[in-house]
Amino acid sequence: YANVQARARIAKAQADARALASSVSIYAAHMGVLPTALTDLTVVATNTQGQTAGPFMANVPPPPAGWSSPYAYAASTATGTFNISATGDSTSVSLP
Repeated sequence: YANVQARARIAKAQADARALASSVSIYAAHMGVLPTALTDLTVVATNTQGQTAGPFMANVPPPPAGWSSPYAYAASTATGTFNISATGDSTSVSLP
């Protein structure tokens, strides 16, 4: 039973990471730059042409129950790449 619960928490983290990655990509396509933080996804953003879009997510999802830290986000504006990760249940989930 505990193994089933752990797999469910890992599946939630994977689904959350995919949703966050998708929202980051949409934000970047609209703004021309990556967001500086995941909270940037929860507000309306105006690009350099004066066009508004968003919010790209209603809220940043909390990590699975029992996972101590929120989702981590690291972006490199120089290369245009980013990483979203979470750790818990002796497992790490990371995208891309």
